[in-house]
Amino acid sequence: MWISNLELTCFKSYQHQAFTFPEPKDGRNIVLIGGMNGFGKTSILEALYLCLYGKDSIEYLARAGLKTDDKKGYPTFLERAFNGEALRDGLETMIVRLTINQTKTRAIDITRKWYFRTNGNWTNEEETLVREVVRGVPGVPRVDGKNNFNLADLLDKNFVPVRVAPLFFFDGEEVKKLADQSRIEQVKQGLEGLLGVVLLRSLADRLKSYENNRRAEVVTVDEGNLSRLLDTLTANQDKLAGLKNDVKDCEEEKARLRAEWQSLLNRYTNAGGGGGDIATMKDLVEEREQHRNKLKESQKKLEGILSGRLPFHLIPKALLDEFRNQMIAEIKWFEWETEKKALEPRKAQFENAFMSQTSPDIEPSLTEEQLSAIKSRMESAWASLFYPPPSDCAKEIVHDYLHDALRQKALEFLASISLGQKEIHDLLNEQRTLQQRIDELGRKQSQLEGVNRDGTLPLLKKQLDATQKAIDEMEERIRNDERNVTPLAAHIAQQKSDYERQKNMLDESSPVRAVIEKSERVRQIIEDVIPALFPLKVKELAHAMTSVYKQLAHKDEVSKIEVDNDGATRILGKTGKEITFDRSAGENQIFATALIAGLARVSGIKAPIVVDTPLGRLDSKHRANILAFWTGDKSRQVILLSQDEEIDFHFHKDIADSVGKTYLLEHFDVGDGIGRTTATEDRYFVRGRR
Repeated sequence: MWISNLELTCFKSYQHQAFTFPEPKDGRNIVLIGGMNGFGKTSILEALYLCLYGKDSIEYLARAGLKTDDKKGYPTFLERAFNGEALRDGLETMIVRLTINQTKTRAIDITRKWYFRTNGNWTNEEETLVREVVRGVPGVPRVDGKNNFNLADLLDKNFVPVRVAPLFFFDGEEVKKLADQSRIEQVKQGLEGLLGVVLLRSLADRLKSYENNRRAEVVTVDEGNLSRLLDTLTANQDKLAGLKNDVKDCEEEKARLRAEWQSLLNRYTNAGGGGGDIATMKDLVEEREQHRNKLKESQKKLEGILSGRLPFHLIPKALLDEFRNQMIAEIKWFEWETEKKALEPRKAQFENAFMSQTSPDIEPSLTEEQLSAIKSRMESAWASLFYPPPSDCAKEIVHDYLHDALRQKALEFLASISLGQKEIHDLLNEQRTLQQRIDELGRKQSQLEGVNRDGTLPLLKKQLDATQKAIDEMEERIRNDERNVTPLAAHIAQQKSDYERQKNMLDESSPVRAVIEKSERVRQIIEDVIPALFPLKVKELAHAMTSVYKQLAHKDEVSKIEVDNDGATRILGKTGKEITFDRSAGENQIFATALIAGLARVSGIKAPIVVDTPLGRLDSKHRANILAFWTGDKSRQVILLSQDEEIDFHFHKDIADSVGKTYLLEHFDVGDGIGRTTATEDRYFVRGRR
């Protein structure tokens, strides 16, 4: 791609000037625009930035080495750029038009206009029209910022994004500012532009400002207490899940042990256990196991009584009765309150119906005072239906943390906790009887065991007993877990209710809190991403910088440049050792130029390069090298804005085969301290010096 046209109207010292640039072909990729200092070379570079990027260009103009007013910004820059003749003649429009050819048949035409008052102040109005040109025929214009069209998006996809523009359009003389910095900062700034870190940091700053503005709307609450409650609730939920998982694992292990026990029993009886009376031995073992299971069920019932109902019988009866009566009274109060609220709308209907009656007639008519007295009596009569509340209603709502259903459940629970001495005695007697039967069956089993002929029976008997013991241990472990599950689940339910209530209060008090939290998470992601971006490109950058540096430097001892993830660079010699050069102006400028060119290569963008004062600080050898570098890529357009002592008559002659177009800038005084610049096509400095 190449820049084919640039037209300036009322911009800086250009009243009106059109530049046309040819396609880089046949080895001619250089455009030379010559002019003395102050004749308008830098204005061309500034116009390019302003036309492409508008107000977004201000930050990047400074990075490209161009002077801006950091305090006054875009409006001041535009007002200073408005042509003096135009201001004197009362004109009100400044225009920059740029055409970028993507191919021979397709181009993008961008026209940006700024409007001024007669006193030269910018009106804060500008318009940018973009046309796609196909085979010389312009398409329908699109306006930047309207109908979902954004020029910045188009440039990101088809030309040069603003964040990397200083890698392609820059002031070569002012590159010394980059060269005079530490090399770590040079590399970091370049990588940040290439990787879009500037945009990410800008987004992070805007998000932080947004959060601060929205946070002012948030009602202060005790978020620390809510966080601690959530931590406790989460820990208890994890503990409950662990208990349930343990019960599940134990049940599975118990089933496996039961199957193993049954297998051992079959082998035991088949081997002659019980003196040949196999059926009898098997019946004894199975009956004994059944009684053991019954004993365990009975024990579980007893434990349920002791842990669930018995504790309430240790509470003084008066306290339980007080709680029960309070629950009943609160239920009746809420029933009364519900009835009152349900009938409230009928009060207004009755009053309206009464006051609208016209029959029978009242003579004489009631006065306003009498009507008011009737209304007051109606109010009192209506209130007397509900006040005072019935005597069996609660005088004070003590248990306001319970809703109606929970109050009813509490009464039902209190009604279910009755416990008699006989119930416990019956369970104990049942356990005693079962244990006696188990012991009796054990003795019978021992009596029926035969004499072991080969040692198999004692071994099987030992394995049976061990397996049974393991089963018993699993069952005991399951019972312990289940005893802990019930109260823990109840405690979690209460904690969850408290947390949800406080969380709802927090959400209701600040609907924007969730948005703020999302913004904070995005900012954290940005902070995590930025350090991870640099390693993605440093090796590729080091390789590109090495290649460019070798072309530019006249010293041949450099083998390669290494770049670390933190931006630190090392110039290595042919032996692999680091070389320390004197930081001369020329050496620093060569390094900075290699960095810019390397970053441009790594970006992968095949865009034109525009350099103002490209050779200002370089000696003749370095000038020759850098000119050879600019002319090396024949397919890339390079526009050089030079004064007479940089690319002079002799240098121009040396690179003439690579030059496709020249312009010479001339400057004239038109009065009132105003100058005018004109550009003459196909002309350049006719003499100069090396």
